[in-house]
Amino acid sequence: MIAFHDVHKTYLMGETRVDALQGVTVEIPERRLAVIMGPSGSGKSTFLHLAGCLDTPTSGRVSYNGTDLGTLSSRGRADFRAKSVGFVFQKFNLIPNLSALRNVEMPLLLQNASASDARKRALDALATVELGDRIHHRPSKLSGGEQQRVAIARALINDPKLILADEPTGNLDTQTGQRILLLLKALVEKGKTVIVVTHNPEIAESADALVVLRDGKVESFSTSEGRGGHL
Repeated sequence: MIAFHDVHKTYLMGETRVDALQGVTVEIPERRLAVIMGPSGSGKSTFLHLAGCLDTPTSGRVSYNGTDLGTLSSRGRADFRAKSVGFVFQKFNLIPNLSALRNVEMPLLLQNASASDARKRALDALATVELGDRIHHRPSKLSGGEQQRVAIARALINDPKLILADEPTGNLDTQTGQRILLLLKALVEKGKTVIVVTHNPEIAESADALVVLRDGKVESFSTSEGRGGHL
């Protein structure tokens, strides 16, 4: 479970103080699809960065399964990100001169995994996202939806328990976005916790938990049970 306990995050930009999060307290249950929504500047990306240990709170506490992430050393945070978290970004962040297979292998190769192990796990991850027939294509030869699926495969390569996705359907057409949504829901069924920042109402309607942020504060928190669905 990811839990935020009275979390504040303040950035200083020159002489300007930006209070990105102001006293956020919320718990995201495990093995659920959780959606973070809100207008621009509401703190959504900051929420995701703190959940993924890319940043630390100014005050308050972010914990994962009882571990206070803020108490981890720089090495500890890096290990947490590498072993427990998979990141998916709106702009895919694929390396353009590498094939889909090599893009997915890269996180393991950077951790000194053997080439044979990295290849096997990358092939498995690409099969999971139904791209087994596109492994040698570079990003420029893939559609937007295919590139996003490569990015999801890369996020899965270390078998993380937590998947964090920032606007994963933002650059995709409606039909392709629906396919990505089904893939995210399938990951939850396999035991992953998926947290998605999105403006897409279809993803919000499918969420097990919905957090709405405004001006750095939790405007509302609801579950699918409260909205007539089932957790």
